[in-house]
Amino acid sequence: MASSFIITSFLVSSFLSILFTSTTVKGDLVSEICAKTPNATLCETLIRSDPRSKTADLDTLGTITFNMTSKLIDSTSALVTSLRDKATNATLKEVYSKCIDQYAFVELNRENAEGYFKDKKCGEVVHFMSRSIGDLLTCDASFFEHSVVEDQKLQQASFSLEQYCSAIIVMAVRL
Repeated sequence: MASSFIITSFLVSSFLSILFTSTTVKGDLVSEICAKTPNATLCETLIRSDPRSKTADLDTLGTITFNMTSKLIDSTSALVTSLRDKATNATLKEVYSKCIDQYAFVELNRENAEGYFKDKKCGEVVHFMSRSIGDLLTCDASFFEHSVVEDQKLQQASFSLEQYCSAIIVMAVRL
C-alpha cells in the first residue's frame, strides 16, 4: 500500500513537472496534447485510431479518449482473467488475481475522472487518472516483485492505458 502511494506520488510529481515545463507544439489538438505525455508517438497513434479525433475540440477529444480507455480496460481485464485461469504456476495465478483487483480500481478511477472531466474539475481528474496510472504500475511491478514474467500482451495494453491516462491528465489541465 505504501509503495503504491510512493509510486503514485512520484509519478504525479514527475508528470506535472513535464506538463508545466513542456512547450506547446503548434498544430492540431491531438499533437499538442500528446506532446506532453511520456510517449507522444504512441499517444498520437492510439488517439488518432478514432477518426473523429482529427477535428475534435477538447471536450469531444476527452469523451473519445475516455471511451477508448474504457474499452481497453475492459479487454485488458478480460485478458488478465483469462491468463489467471490458464496459469498453472501458483505465484503467477496470485499475481494475476492481484492485477484483476488493480484493473477494477483503474476502471473505477476512470469513471470518477470522467464525471469530473464533464464538470470541468481539473484537480479531481488529475487525481483519479494519476491513481489509475499508479494502479497499472502496481500490477506491472507485481510480476517483478514475485520474479515471474508478465505476459507481453498485458504489458503492451498496460503501457497503452498509461498513455491514455496521461493524455486525459493533459486535457484536464487545459479545461
